[in-house]
Amino acid sequence: MMIAAALAVLLFGLCGAVHAQAMSLVMRLAERKSLTGMQGLIVALYMLATAHVVEAGLYALGFALGDRLEIGGFEADKVSSFMDVFYFSVVNYTSLGLGDIYPTGHLRFLAGIEALNGFLLISCSASTIFLVTTRGKK
Repeated sequence: MMIAAALAVLLFGLCGAVHAQAMSLVMRLAERKSLTGMQGLIVALYMLATAHVVEAGLYALGFALGDRLEIGGFEADKVSSFMDVFYFSVVNYTSLGLGDIYPTGHLRFLAGIEALNGFLLISCSASTIFLVTTRGKK
């Protein structure tokens, strides 16, 4: 369980740092390029969505590492490639949780932390998009 907890703390912080950088870049671009309204929305959507995909990818790498370290795994007949793990990570990160693939062992803890992290960072993205699109409006 200690390995899963350490992995969760590492990934939580790393994803937070990636997202903070992405939000900062979006805000700097909005200020420098005077992006507001629809232009700001498009730029913010693409940049922040890219950050979310990278963050889900980091968790997918964490799940793959956890599987290799034998602290847990996935339902064997459903997961045959890294793309399956990445798919699970995206579904879990967004809190969609389809349930067609699920972790076992201590990777269940990591999955819970990923869902919490994803929810928090998606909320931060919503706030950033709101700020960018309403900039300059009074």
